[in-house]
Amino acid sequence: MIPQAPVPSRRIPARLAIATVAILLAGFALVYLIHVLLLSREGSPFALLIAIGWTVACAVATSLGSRHRLAGLLLTALALAATAWHWEWLAGHVDAVYLIQHAGSHAVLGIWFGGSLIASRNGTGLALISRFATRVHGSLPPPILRYTVQVTAVWTGYFLSMALASCALFAFGSLQAWSTLANLVTLPLTVGIFIGEYLVRLRLHPDFEHVSIIEGVRAFMK
Repeated sequence: MIPQAPVPSRRIPARLAIATVAILLAGFALVYLIHVLLLSREGSPFALLIAIGWTVACAVATSLGSRHRLAGLLLTALALAATAWHWEWLAGHVDAVYLIQHAGSHAVLGIWFGGSLIASRNGTGLALISRFATRVHGSLPPPILRYTVQVTAVWTGYFLSMALASCALFAFGSLQAWSTLANLVTLPLTVGIFIGEYLVRLRLHPDFEHVSIIEGVRAFMK
């Protein structure tokens, strides 16, 4: 009897799991701090510094990973200079800055995911989750392909709904209610959707080779 080759282990390295948990805890602590600062007039400058620092870090990271690195870094520097020039006005409208970040980022993600759904239906491309899955598994069997399209639709609905809810609550609700949604609800809800989708996938497609949530996030970041 010919011995079978061992199946490669897909266990998550302990360090990666610990780092992921640490990042999530730091994220929860940061958004709670932002929530407290937004509700305090004295905390507005610190909240603005956090918003600018986060935006600049994302812009620099995106620029360094882009083909147009110098152009991206130059635009980031110009935006930072414009921020410094209008600092006093921004410090008086920190809530609007966070609204643009929160609602704007969700709207962009919703359009990105939704656009990929349209391309999938037109036969001109793959739904976004389907695209991520092919990076890990290669070609997908039809049932899994349909499932990834459905998951893309779920994320599209979530992102667009969150953008609309953010704008509506900011316009017609209190700052405390909006900040609760943006800073205290969004991150746990997003993590919950990741976990819920993973559990549903295990139940609906138990025989398919599953990757962990962490590996799925890594595929998204590539």
